[in-house]
Amino acid sequence: MQISEAQPSQLNAILLKFSGDAVEIEKLQRLCLANHCLIQQLDQQWLGQFSLFQLAALQQNWSQYFGQPNAQLTQIWHAKQILWTGPGFKFDLTVDPIVYAIINCTPDSFYDGQPSQALGQIMTKIEADLANGAVVIEVGGKSTRPGYQEITPDEEWQRIAPVIAAVQQEWPSAVLAVDTNNADVMQRAVASGVPILNDIDGFDNAAKLEVVANHRPAVVTMYNGRHYQNDVFETLDQFYQETLASLEAAGLTRQQIALDPGVGFSHAKNTASLDLFKLNSIQPTMKYRAPIMAGISRKSFMESKFDYPMAERLTSTLLLEQLMVEQGARILRVHDVLATHKMINLFKGYQQADLLMAVRS
Repeated sequence: MQISEAQPSQLNAILLKFSGDAVEIEKLQRLCLANHCLIQQLDQQWLGQFSLFQLAALQQNWSQYFGQPNAQLTQIWHAKQILWTGPGFKFDLTVDPIVYAIINCTPDSFYDGQPSQALGQIMTKIEADLANGAVVIEVGGKSTRPGYQEITPDEEWQRIAPVIAAVQQEWPSAVLAVDTNNADVMQRAVASGVPILNDIDGFDNAAKLEVVANHRPAVVTMYNGRHYQNDVFETLDQFYQETLASLEAAGLTRQQIALDPGVGFSHAKNTASLDLFKLNSIQPTMKYRAPIMAGISRKSFMESKFDYPMAERLTSTLLLEQLMVEQGARILRVHDVLATHKMINLFKGYQQADLLMAVRS
């Protein structure tokens, strides 16, 4: 059977064309029926529109009906895969979003900062997060909320170094990340074996890029609207192009670079409205074929736009994260690990469910 893609640019609405003899078409119809897909005949070809989840099922189950894999279908599937790789890890995010847990080692973070957080308290939180489904543990030693106070690199490192060492000793297979916008802290982190760096300033200077070039970590590069005079509509796509170019010039592959639209980071008076635009920017951003982070956990726009105080933002966080996952976001940076893990399982279950309405005659 011959298979080709009619619209290669689409991710969540993948249009495929099939051509084959009567026996092959009958097998294809049974395969599609079993996996809740619809195909229709148009002239001498058959057309089907598939979600990523349906395409995954089609590719995985093809051999059961045809005796062997289809090379063209496999090639299409590989072109759609969303991979995130770094030193010691490789995540296939195509149909498996991951929970990326936030561990604040700070006294002034907007959500869970405390004047004094003992190492034991932090380790208890990390243990619970790993048990509840966290795939990445990110530690941060400096708050970046609006109006945050700058601290020295030494102070920032002193806050997170004991946590990094303790996690590496207690859970050596855990994937660690460090949230910092300082090149010196980045250098110390990767030298300590941390495989992921997350920079709210998008690796915006030569010192940071030198660390990247020397160590080749995985990265999260964020659009920080506080640095732009023009609005997000003009500069978000420009940022993605520039940050990808600079990071790839430093030696990273596209699969090592995760993009973050930077919800909550803006100098504009209409920050909340711009944040909603960023929430809806995920699907167009998929054209860059890089993993995308959803970092909206309990952000303040939920209060300024919808009047939700901090204690009441979990439901709105989960709803908006689910909408971003539908668009293509696959890395969920969160405070509430268990609730997010359950949301992901529910979303995947819905996508894979035996829905009668998905099977049409």
